[in-house]
Amino acid sequence: MSTTAAASPMRHLAQWRLYFRGGRLYLWLALLALSFSAVSLTYPSTPSYDPWSWLIWGREIFHALTGSGPSVDTALHIAGGSSWKPLPVIFTTVFALFGSAQPNLWLLVARAGAGLTVLVAAKITVRMTLGLVEQTGSQSRLSARALSDRAVAVAPAVFAGAAVLVVTTFTPHYAGNMMLGYSEGVMTAAFLIAVERAWDGHHRQAFALGLIPCLDRPEVWPLWGIYGLWLMWRDRGARLLVLGLGVLMLALWGVPQKLGGGSLIGLGTHAMHNHQAGSCANASFPFSCELSNTLWPLVLERLELATLALIVFTAYLLIRARRQLGSWEAAVRRHAAATAAAASGLFGMLWWLGIAVETQIGFAGNPRYAVIGVMLICISGCAAYGWACVGVATITLRGLRRLAARVRPLQGVSRAAGWTPVLAVATLVMLFVFALVPNRFTNQMPTVSSIRSELSYQAQLRERFAALIQSGGGVDRVLSCGTSGAESRPNVLTNNLQVTMLAWYLKVPIYYVSALPPREDETGPGPNVVFQDPATQGAIDYPLTSQMHAWNLGWMHANGTQYRIFNAPPVTLYMNCSVANKKP
Repeated sequence: MSTTAAASPMRHLAQWRLYFRGGRLYLWLALLALSFSAVSLTYPSTPSYDPWSWLIWGREIFHALTGSGPSVDTALHIAGGSSWKPLPVIFTTVFALFGSAQPNLWLLVARAGAGLTVLVAAKITVRMTLGLVEQTGSQSRLSARALSDRAVAVAPAVFAGAAVLVVTTFTPHYAGNMMLGYSEGVMTAAFLIAVERAWDGHHRQAFALGLIPCLDRPEVWPLWGIYGLWLMWRDRGARLLVLGLGVLMLALWGVPQKLGGGSLIGLGTHAMHNHQAGSCANASFPFSCELSNTLWPLVLERLELATLALIVFTAYLLIRARRQLGSWEAAVRRHAAATAAAASGLFGMLWWLGIAVETQIGFAGNPRYAVIGVMLICISGCAAYGWACVGVATITLRGLRRLAARVRPLQGVSRAAGWTPVLAVATLVMLFVFALVPNRFTNQMPTVSSIRSELSYQAQLRERFAALIQSGGGVDRVLSCGTSGAESRPNVLTNNLQVTMLAWYLKVPIYYVSALPPREDETGPGPNVVFQDPATQGAIDYPLTSQMHAWNLGWMHANGTQYRIFNAPPVTLYMNCSVANKKP
């Protein structure tokens, strides 16, 4: 038999892995993600609280640069929006050129970034699994003449890639938040691509791409800085690149905030003291609460346990190979794919620990902060399942052959049970194990229906706010209902989570719109303009109806008049323009 005829499917796995290493594939994945994102905009859509802040700041910067509007204001006031992030504001500043299309253009980019993250995670998982299968199955002597043999050889990688597509897309809090315009999708996509570029030895490209996540999450700074120092030591020609991008990164974080009246200290203070009611930062022991209640439930236990098992088994393989080969470098080369998969899972776990430490210090511990860790653990866990397919097949085949050597009637079965059918059965078994293992601690994974329902409601709020502004006489009329000269209340008030959206539609800085005070004051006249709504579907209207009634009576007693009411359910607009107005 010729060498070609007897070639192992593992040779074809190596060829498949080359397809998944090409940088050109990133372009096709990005185009695919953009296509899905564009289609998603045909459904009612809206940004959420933080993205509206970035849209406002982008508009203000654009106006400042072109001289066509108010000066930049990125200071962190009470109800002053979210934390400053250069990455999304770069996009929103450019998109401000397109006026009212600015929010949807940012949604297009944010959703495409989220989709690209999922696709790149699947790409890396398939590549790792092909390497693991090739490594484990390299001792199998299987003819590759049949197409079925080749198909079965890649089946574990296809299974692992499909699994990671599903579990990352439906990670709790991921799809909903990214559809609402949060920037973690764009950031994580760039992070994963940078990691793979470094894996392939393209370190300058990896460092340059690493700038993108650094412009979104400060947690990436230490990793990027250490990598840059290593790159300058290894490659003297990269020193200018490293130093230049480092200065650029700091300038993009610091300069706009300084021009807007803020500071990096203010940024940290804002992030540390703006917690939602359910944040683990408010718990008695935030570190433990964040790990057990927020982070661990983000990924299926079957993946977390598979990741831990892969890390332990890879450590065993490396120690054994080091004893045989005499060096850690040679051991890593022998088990390159296993090392990469284990490193992915280990880094994901360490990222979670870092988020838990931040929460202990006082930061909010939002699940969005953990997206990088979630993706890395999903990659590692799904690759572990793909590797397990080969392990189960190998153990089963060896067991059949040993049993056949002792039981003569089984010898025919043993000869018939080649690598291909055993691997096919093993892959199906692992697929059922993956699909049927129950969850005990994982949060309920969202469904397409639940995601669409929440997005539809938030988009409805956006439409109602815009419609009510027109019902109240337009932007100028709403703003002209200012407070009297002796009254210090803000002229416009709304539910806390709608402050930034209302500010965008009113074309004013964020701090012109007031959120609800920590304890509502039911005495005296209320604000001149109030937008009342439930922030989420099924929630209570804020301000409370009793509060609005008390404020209405206050107006009547103080000024002999009351609010005019405009309804566009679920939002209600209250306006009283009878007092001496003071336009902001």
